[in-house]
Amino acid sequence: MAAVDRFHLLYREISRSCSVYLETLALVGAWYAVRKCTSLAMDTYSMLRLHLIPKLGSKVDLVKQYGKWAVITGSTDGIGKAYAEELAKRGVNIILISRNKEKLEALSKTISETYEVETLFIVADFSKGREPYPAIKEALKDREIGILVNNVGIFYSYPDYFTNLSEDILWDMINVNITSANMMTRIVLPGMVEKKRGAIVNVSSASCCQPTPMLTAYGASK
Repeated sequence: MAAVDRFHLLYREISRSCSVYLETLALVGAWYAVRKCTSLAMDTYSMLRLHLIPKLGSKVDLVKQYGKWAVITGSTDGIGKAYAEELAKRGVNIILISRNKEKLEALSKTISETYEVETLFIVADFSKGREPYPAIKEALKDREIGILVNNVGIFYSYPDYFTNLSEDILWDMINVNITSANMMTRIVLPGMVEKKRGAIVNVSSASCCQPTPMLTAYGASK
């Protein structure tokens, strides 16, 4: 009987300890579930606010709200090209900036003919440090710049350790991914402040928000 009593006593103690652990785990699980549900709700709200709600109402007159011209850097491909086409579709005149003259000419002509807006292009290589900015500033002078899209950027040829990157790659990253956004903003922002209207869009990357192995310089530059 003594052995049985000791077994029941041990069983009760183990059950009591397990109960405490289970309650603790339940609290942790509840906290995690609430956190995830809150995050999901916020993401859902952001998605609806950005992608669905604007389509339900009338479209904003971008020319009236911001200005007649939009400047897009890195505009001949990908995201930059998509911005140029969408803004032109909304009636905004487009200034394309990139380093490939042939692509700029072709896209400028296509946008002008398709969306019936004015277009202008500027050939500029942002990897050249200070070199392109005087010409850009002169070309944009006296134009009502309402929107600036800082999209231009460069990436590694392939992911690699920071210690293996050449100085040329690092300087190109700095000049194209960092300097261009600052200098372009410096050129157009005074006019926006004077008119008390305007919008500046800086295109970034998820690499800037979380550690990305073998993309350290790129992540830091975005």
